[in-house]
Amino acid sequence: MICFKVGESQAEERIDRFLQAQLKDFSRTDIQKLIASGSVLVNGSTISKNFRLEPEMEIQVLALPKKEESNLEPEDIPLNIIYEDDDIVVINKPRQLVVHPGSGVRTGTLAAGLLYHFKENLSQVNGPLRPGIVHRLDKDTPGLMVVAKNDKAHLSLASQLENRTLHRTYKALVWGQPRDLEGTIDAPIDRDPKNRLKMGIVWGGKEARTHYKILEFFTFASLLELELETGRTHQIRVHNRYMGNPVFGDPLYDGRDNCLMRVPPLVRDVASEALEKSPAQLLQAVKLSLIHPSTGKMVTFEAPLEKPFEDVLKYLRKEAPCDNPSFNQTFFKDFESDRRYIDVEEVVEEDPYLYEEEPVKERMTRAERLLKKKERIARRKEFEIEKRRKKEEREAIRRGEIPSEYIVPGYEPTIDPNLLG
Repeated sequence: MICFKVGESQAEERIDRFLQAQLKDFSRTDIQKLIASGSVLVNGSTISKNFRLEPEMEIQVLALPKKEESNLEPEDIPLNIIYEDDDIVVINKPRQLVVHPGSGVRTGTLAAGLLYHFKENLSQVNGPLRPGIVHRLDKDTPGLMVVAKNDKAHLSLASQLENRTLHRTYKALVWGQPRDLEGTIDAPIDRDPKNRLKMGIVWGGKEARTHYKILEFFTFASLLELELETGRTHQIRVHNRYMGNPVFGDPLYDGRDNCLMRVPPLVRDVASEALEKSPAQLLQAVKLSLIHPSTGKMVTFEAPLEKPFEDVLKYLRKEAPCDNPSFNQTFFKDFESDRRYIDVEEVVEEDPYLYEEEPVKERMTRAERLLKKKERIARRKEFEIEKRRKKEEREAIRRGEIPSEYIVPGYEPTIDPNLLG
């Protein structure tokens, strides 16, 4: 067991950051797992990873994190290296390459390829299964990634990610035409409680912001440039689906047949052909800007679009050009029904819900439904009685049983007849 005492200068600091500074051999992920397992006590009580410290608090670490046993074997995987020096490597990751082992994938990863090409010249901050890995891209998302060759460079890059001075720019082809030429999508993201394979816009989730700008319009699609302010799993794909413009070709977030069936019949064949040319989501990391860990200078790296992406754009420029976008493509409007938070059981009370939800229709009880039915029957009976009475009066007048000057109630003249002369 290891004990620490909180000083005045460490007040209001998060518990995971405090422990990361004290236990330098372990990553924050290791420490957060330790906190979640209940192995960290503050004044004798368990806490959450975002717990804020106060002076004189006593922290007890009951057990140190267990380092992952490495079974990562080097593999001769070709790497497209854009830049390399003693501190960093910038790689253009191809499509269909998983970044590191996990979720049943043990071989054929970028991490194994890095281990083969750079041997021991990789940072170990994220453990033996993720040598040099600072950030990642989805399996079917190609593009630029930066790899750290030593722990000092890794910590510098990780700090830039946290402070949002490491800029990642993407290009994506999306369905439809967003309402604004540029804007920011600000909606929290977390694991979808209804489908654990997907992420979603979840009430109480992690903050997520994506900035976008429209570069080019097509009849049923748009080419966007996007920049991440945060780096959540599937962030661009989830945010664009949330806005009603899924990434073109995305099999997980309604970017294929679900959108194709909403395209007007006149251009549906063109959309279908473009979709066949798309191996998966047409999303690529095309630009990376960072502060070099050693020189302190801002450096920028760029990569061209991959061939399938470029082929689809050439095809659309020929078959589906659009010089005058309408910004009113109604065939994607039904996605707006999903523009709400996914409610989860645990709600963070101090995080107010800033988005309006659709009103919930309250179902009446059986007694209330019976009362409503009785009221309708009573009104119908009153109407029928009144109708029958008026009919009998008209027939009585025709038979002479009631004088013709008889005035039916409700039809009295507004002027005295004697004054009409």
